[in-house]
Amino acid sequence: MKETLEAHPAQVELAKRFSSVTLLGPPMGEKLVRLVAHLFSPEEAELARHLPAYYPRPLLKIAQKAGRRPEEIEPLLEALARRRVIYGGARGYSLLPLIPGMFEYMLMDGRDSDWHRQYARLLTDLFSTGYVRNYNTRSLPAVRNIPVQSVIENQSRVLDADRMEEMIDRHQIMAVLKVCQCRQSLHFLGHECKRSSPQDGCLVFGSFARDTEAGGNGRLVSKPEMREIVTERWDKKLVFLTGNVAPASPNAICTCCDCCCHFLETVNHYQGKALVAASHFLARVDETLCNHCGKCAPVCNTYAHTFADKQHAFDISKCIGCGICLGSCKPQAIALVENPAYQPPAQGFGRLGLRLFPGGVLSALQARRAK
Repeated sequence: MKETLEAHPAQVELAKRFSSVTLLGPPMGEKLVRLVAHLFSPEEAELARHLPAYYPRPLLKIAQKAGRRPEEIEPLLEALARRRVIYGGARGYSLLPLIPGMFEYMLMDGRDSDWHRQYARLLTDLFSTGYVRNYNTRSLPAVRNIPVQSVIENQSRVLDADRMEEMIDRHQIMAVLKVCQCRQSLHFLGHECKRSSPQDGCLVFGSFARDTEAGGNGRLVSKPEMREIVTERWDKKLVFLTGNVAPASPNAICTCCDCCCHFLETVNHYQGKALVAASHFLARVDETLCNHCGKCAPVCNTYAHTFADKQHAFDISKCIGCGICLGSCKPQAIALVENPAYQPPAQGFGRLGLRLFPGGVLSALQARRAK
């Protein structure tokens, strides 16, 4: 408890704020206090306590709430915003959840320093406690998978939302982030991805892509280049996870691996399947054709395929319908079949929010009780 006892009271109070259900926080404890103390000096923590969550508040209103002069606190707020531990922009300043939120925002521009590396250690240590399972008690299908296009082309009931090409066609502006934040943070800790590299950043579309380029977080790419990147990422056996909205909506795609991605870590270990929309297709294994070679197991990012004692096993409850396993199966024992639980994605993030709101409230109440 040494780090906790040495933390300033303002840092401890700010940690309590970050532990709130509103900010999707972990239970109050030593690891959280240690992280907050790394992110905020005592003076910064005292000021940050007066910031709103999510929605920015103008400088003058923050000054009034803190009982301080605007010209006195503006340099502190700007320093925090430059480090990306808070949001700062034309509309004002606000707190972000630790993850998802601050983690992605802070690391997406690819900066590397001793301070960032220590942050990665502390955040990884906190996340590995599994506290996020407290928020995954209800179905909240905020994320959907985009399957490998080549394996669904012969399906009779493929929809536009199933096709990666549809998203590329629908947008004139697209970008690639400088880094994958998850792979970058684990790279800081000495872990090297078994499938990819930190430079394989998220794929971004529409107004999100414009903001990515303007913020110095990535580069714009052409449609042909995006198609090449998509093919390369699928060749690396990465899973394409995106917001559960229609292809025409601005969006981002995380190209994820099971060894680095915090979201897939949540899916595989912390009941995070509740956050993934039912896919249009699921894998089906014909055991009469399976020769138990085991080649499907290492390419499966959700451990639906396993191989032990020279025997293959398949757990459909872990399948997210990515289709990666089909390319590894020479006997063609694996096929994709329609999922009766599938529902089309929302038209945009506003409608998705309305769809998720009831379950989100109940999930938050359960998470609060769990604390």
